[in-house]
Amino acid sequence: MLHPLLVLSKEKVKLSDLEKFAPTEIYPEDVFLDTTTNKRAMVIVAHDDDDCAMSGTLFRLKQKGWIIMQICLQQHPSKNGKLPARFLYHHYRKILSNTNYRPGKDTTTLSYMPIPYEMIDRQYLTQVIGDTLISIINNFKPSVLFSLDDVKGGYGHPDHIFMSRLVKSLLQSGKIPPVKIYQSVFTPHMEKEIVNTWLKARLDKWGFPHPGLEADKLYEITGMPEPTVQVDMEANGSEKMRYLNAYPKDVRRTLSKFIPYFTEFKAKEYFRLFNREFFRIVDPVKVHR
Repeated sequence: MLHPLLVLSKEKVKLSDLEKFAPTEIYPEDVFLDTTTNKRAMVIVAHDDDDCAMSGTLFRLKQKGWIIMQICLQQHPSKNGKLPARFLYHHYRKILSNTNYRPGKDTTTLSYMPIPYEMIDRQYLTQVIGDTLISIINNFKPSVLFSLDDVKGGYGHPDHIFMSRLVKSLLQSGKIPPVKIYQSVFTPHMEKEIVNTWLKARLDKWGFPHPGLEADKLYEITGMPEPTVQVDMEANGSEKMRYLNAYPKDVRRTLSKFIPYFTEFKAKEYFRLFNREFFRIVDPVKVHR
């Protein structure tokens, strides 16, 4: 995620202060997750907390009897000796344990800043990680993979883009069984208010460049891909809030850059506003562009 020194003093806020961040758009309600009979899902992300914007949906699935596994490259320190993953996942695995997954020569002094797509494969252990994912996915046999988007990786972090591009390439090359990939994304309004405005103000305060805005320029895009479906997860807000708060304090500070003020409110009032999560669906036949 972002630099651990991005810490602000505690701010007193009202629920009305959250309204500008809440999604204004409406997308089709997802149908597949409620109708498929293979209730096995795998979350594939670079860092264990990259699932923050999809965790309400994952708790919804768990409540409906799904078996869920998370695969990640980097794990944050546990809180009180316990990993937040215990609240959500039936299976949790960090691949390439104790291994530097990005041994290539970096082209930026800040690891979260975006780099050209063509340089990503050369900076990561692409073959080793890909082979490991193929084995795990083929053994687990999920019907759905969850990841961040492969265009911007949320806000331009190369680790995010690498993992999401790798997963999509495995699907499109036929190296894993036909599944759907649900890429967690913000709506355009949320990206504008949270990533481009809220996050920028905090980065500016500490003199750090903005990875999301740099990614837009580098990749010649106008933001992360727009959602194709939405999932109502208001009923699972309490579980999501407990999960987010299970991370150590420094991680919660980072998460608050993308989930504004979540530490300041009770789950019921917070997720009355943020009651939906959004996804861009990628399938083995047609890639939504």
